[in-house]
Amino acid sequence: MAKKGKVKISKVKRNNQTTNKMRKQGKLRLQRHKNKVQKQKQPTQTQEPIYSSDSDAASGDEWADMLDEEEQKYILGRIAKQPNLLSNVPEEDKKEQKKPKKRKITQDRTIDTAVSSDSGAESETDNSEVEEKYEAEMAERPAKKMRPLLPIKTKDGILERSEECEDTDSDEEQPDEAPETSESKQEESQDSDSGMEVTGEEGEGSEEVVTAVQLLAARRDKLKHEKLRIGALCSSLLENPEKKLKNLYPILYLMDEHLKDGTPNLVSVRKLASVSAAEVFRDILPDYAIRHQDYSDVKLKKETLALYKYEKELLEFYKRYLQRLEKAASVLRRKKGDNRQVEDSEVSLALVSLRCLCSLLEARPQFNYAGNIAQSVLPFLACRQEARDAVTQCCKQVFTEDNKGDITLKIVRLINQLVKKRGTRLHPGALECLLALRIRDVDLDADADLKHKKRQEEKHKKRIVNLSKKEKKRAKKLKEVEKELLETEARENSEARKKQLTEVTKTVFHIYFRILKTAPKSQLLEAVLNGLAKFSHVINVEYYSELVSLLARLCADEELSARARLQCARAALAVLAAAGDALNFDPAHFHAHVYANAIHVHAGSSCDEARVVLEALCEVSTRARRVSPAVLRALAKRLSVVALQTSPHTALAAIQLVYNFMQSSSSLQSLLDTEEAAGAGRYDPQCPVPAQCGAQAAVLYELATLRTHFQPAVRQAAAALLARTAPFHKSPMHIYEEYDGSQMSFKPAITPPQRHSHSKRTSQHVWSQQHFKQHCHTVEDNVQLNICFN
Repeated sequence: MAKKGKVKISKVKRNNQTTNKMRKQGKLRLQRHKNKVQKQKQPTQTQEPIYSSDSDAASGDEWADMLDEEEQKYILGRIAKQPNLLSNVPEEDKKEQKKPKKRKITQDRTIDTAVSSDSGAESETDNSEVEEKYEAEMAERPAKKMRPLLPIKTKDGILERSEECEDTDSDEEQPDEAPETSESKQEESQDSDSGMEVTGEEGEGSEEVVTAVQLLAARRDKLKHEKLRIGALCSSLLENPEKKLKNLYPILYLMDEHLKDGTPNLVSVRKLASVSAAEVFRDILPDYAIRHQDYSDVKLKKETLALYKYEKELLEFYKRYLQRLEKAASVLRRKKGDNRQVEDSEVSLALVSLRCLCSLLEARPQFNYAGNIAQSVLPFLACRQEARDAVTQCCKQVFTEDNKGDITLKIVRLINQLVKKRGTRLHPGALECLLALRIRDVDLDADADLKHKKRQEEKHKKRIVNLSKKEKKRAKKLKEVEKELLETEARENSEARKKQLTEVTKTVFHIYFRILKTAPKSQLLEAVLNGLAKFSHVINVEYYSELVSLLARLCADEELSARARLQCARAALAVLAAAGDALNFDPAHFHAHVYANAIHVHAGSSCDEARVVLEALCEVSTRARRVSPAVLRALAKRLSVVALQTSPHTALAAIQLVYNFMQSSSSLQSLLDTEEAAGAGRYDPQCPVPAQCGAQAAVLYELATLRTHFQPAVRQAAAALLARTAPFHKSPMHIYEEYDGSQMSFKPAITPPQRHSHSKRTSQHVWSQQHFKQHCHTVEDNVQLNICFN
């Protein structure tokens, strides 16, 4: 057997193992990490030559051969005075060394040092003057700017670095400064001689100052030019959209923040471009969605290919336009912690962009990117008032005009996501748009009924096929069944819409119930209660009992405001009215709450609560046959009191509601009788319970006061009720809205007085009373008119 020992490996592999081990331990220092420290060349120190008498004597023989005696005396005298005169003369024995490359020196630093050996004119004073001149020039030159760099870590420590940076200011100013010519110097000398002083601004060249008036004029001219340009582009595009679709390029370019040359674009121009493009798209976009397929391998007709290209380009331009609008409108959506101040011009541009998005969604809800527009617009329900109002109005318009229900379902789901995300921080106005949904005719069980009907028909068809024996009878019965099935399929569109609205209704109630359970005391409670009161008829019967119990607890909660508690009672009464006989619940608690709080409603600060009280009592009137006559009498008496202290339109609605109560129960006719019934007792208006206040002894004395009301319509309605006739043939809430004068206008409008033609006045005086005329004449005759002047 072979002896076991170490496995032989190559030297390269061994080195690699060692390197990897040191690298993991952090002990390896690669060559690229070594700092290259360049050795700085130290300047060579030139030693001054020493001239002794020996050297002079040794070289005297050589000079004697070349120079005369006078020249020798002159040179020796100069050497005695200036020892460095011959220091730069090279020796013969030294080898020639390579001369270093000379750096480029500017003309200001060059100094002519040519020395004429013949004349020897330069003296010691000349060299000192040159040095002083050079030092003065260097002192006047500005110091070079140094830019610090990142330090380098070396063996000796940290080495700080810096580099010379160019002075951009001085470079920019240099071309502006023109060199002074000899003529300009002469003119300046002449001006100074003549006593004229030249200021620094005139000498350097003064720049033209632009005033505010010039800026405004330039802005006006540019705005006028862009208006004409945008108008021309849009008009030519609308004339022939298929051929002039390229006109959208410059319009979209004018919506950018900066132009091609880098200058900022005017905000007014961007607004004009956005609004103009929105109007153009509203005109040229179709009502249907464009669905494109790949026709690259299919040979199409010329007209079909042109239409395909046009629709493709239209979608591309529309997409770019929507992206620019979304970017401009994003200024209004500020993230948490963003405290940057936004300029008013940017806010106004963002509002214009948001309105353009909303207008496109209203005009073309079935076109492409409608869902994307809704997804970008709905988050603005949590922004400022202007943006929230614009989005709310857009959603209401879409809900009203949508016939398919696709975009409605999309918007409702987006609102559901927004409620989940924002929670109680969401403004109540964000849920107001849900009140515009058209879901009154929705039956949540309709889908199940339709499926059950189809299932039964299929079973019936199979039974006929299997059990029938004669072919004729079988064919006849099959035709009848097929006919019924076709009739069912013919309602596919309407059934599909009902299915969409059913999903919308489920999502809406999912929003309402989540808020009631998780945050019943939040600011969203009012919007939730309004929605429950309006859509209570489509709630499933199984939820009625739990919902009414929850509303009863909220109505008894004193932490809520008086208006919120009234709305809880109104919503509960609406649910009870919609449930009918399906729910066995005593509404006496809600009747008492409405009766006790209605007396506090007046035309002052609580005028908004009058609508809630009227709506609650309207729900009572719908189920008045299930309410005791004593409660109806008490409510009618309280309505007559409310009519005295509220605005005219509320008084008119209250009078009509009292008439509705009288029509539902004949026992209320005694409220108009002035004779007291024996043993009727006494009416107590302070009692909070309507069934125990003694309403059987109450009389509507308030109608006599209402007959002298300042509003003619109120006077006529009170007189009609006293005559036991109908004041109006409308519902109380319709009267409330029709005669509402909160917008500072008379409803109904008051007819202006007729103009009467005045006859010309006679110049002769006419006495209306003859005895007064005789009395005046008698007094006039008895008066003495003798006037004496002293």
